[in-house]
Amino acid sequence: MTSLISWLDHSEEDQRRIREMLQLFSDKGTVDDLGIGTVRDAISNSLFPGTSIIQTRARYFLFVPWAFRRAQQRHPQQLVAKATDMERSLIGALRAGGDLDGLIGRDAGKDVSTLPSTIFWSGLIRYGIFLAPSLSIRQYGRQIARGPAMVDTEDEIADRATSFWQREIPEPPPDFFRFEAETFDLTRDEGEWLCECIISSDRSETQSSLLSAYVRNLRRGHAPPAVETVWEAALPADTAAPIVRLVHHAERFSCAAHGAALLYNLMLAEERSVSVEPTDATAAGTYRTRLEQWTADATRVRLAAWAEDMNGFWDSVLGNAVHIPDATRQFVNAWASILIRGTGDITSSSVARDLLRSREFQHKRGQARLANRKRLDEWSGFAGTTPLAYRWGQVQRMLTDIAAGLSEPKAAGLRARA
Repeated sequence: MTSLISWLDHSEEDQRRIREMLQLFSDKGTVDDLGIGTVRDAISNSLFPGTSIIQTRARYFLFVPWAFRRAQQRHPQQLVAKATDMERSLIGALRAGGDLDGLIGRDAGKDVSTLPSTIFWSGLIRYGIFLAPSLSIRQYGRQIARGPAMVDTEDEIADRATSFWQREIPEPPPDFFRFEAETFDLTRDEGEWLCECIISSDRSETQSSLLSAYVRNLRRGHAPPAVETVWEAALPADTAAPIVRLVHHAERFSCAAHGAALLYNLMLAEERSVSVEPTDATAAGTYRTRLEQWTADATRVRLAAWAEDMNGFWDSVLGNAVHIPDATRQFVNAWASILIRGTGDITSSSVARDLLRSREFQHKRGQARLANRKRLDEWSGFAGTTPLAYRWGQVQRMLTDIAAGLSEPKAAGLRARA
């Protein structure tokens, strides 16, 4: 995997996706054995554009521009190297500031392999903070190193080649670049600016995201909902109708995917127990009990009725930039056709079991646990059994950061110059 990541170093978006995949694999509960990750990502991107599961604190949306703008002004020939040096220095400053929650590099320190710029770059583009959406970090650095005379005059960013950054970015604190002590606390000006960036990034009012709806709610003085899943709280009153429908579908798709994952794990437990003494995490009884609980949840959300209208589901999901393979759509539709018949006897359904077995092999080939005894014996339980949350945990934390900033006293802060 190391060589693959090295090959992708030129593309921050590709690298971010690989890092997300690695983080998912580090949490066995989120492993995507049945290949529904593209559907999850399509829903997540529509609800919370510009976010990812490896983003942490909101103020990184300022830390990164501050570092890169400073490097561009003072070290144009070494922009990327100097900016990333500052990102590494910031780790020590944040440690000294005492707020370690969400600190990128908390454990590895300056040796952290993935810097905030890589993690937040797509969000900086989405929110109109970095003004050249076609450029990766390295391409941006090369563009600056060549100088303004080398910029294509027909390029849409040619008239601001000396900046590449939004003009309204708030100034950093006067002592920021000493990197002595820093925190994730947003100022009032910073919070208001980030709100405006997120809201203005929506393509239109009818395509307004749930993220921007929550940000507008923050501006009205409402706190982010303290719930574990986004569908547990009442949505903001001005949430766009397509997003309301998508949240409805997101809850039910999460339930449907959870049932498939639990049955898949039950099948693993049954087959593994033939040769390996089970633990609590690999015992078939564990998954039978959880499937009984899941059946109650499926009944509560009327999952069978939802499964009868997959056209409505796909109408809400498709149209996102995430490509969903035909094989994935076929699997989801086939699983839905099983759910229509009811969920009470799902554990004994040979049709359901055959579908999951064939889907795992289609998705993982030789690494499929149900077809590879070595891989099966390595299974330690709970593979992919964490219900889909569509990045709500990460979004909730960033909304909390912004809300705290908006509650700060108003200050007449200086604005950055392009």
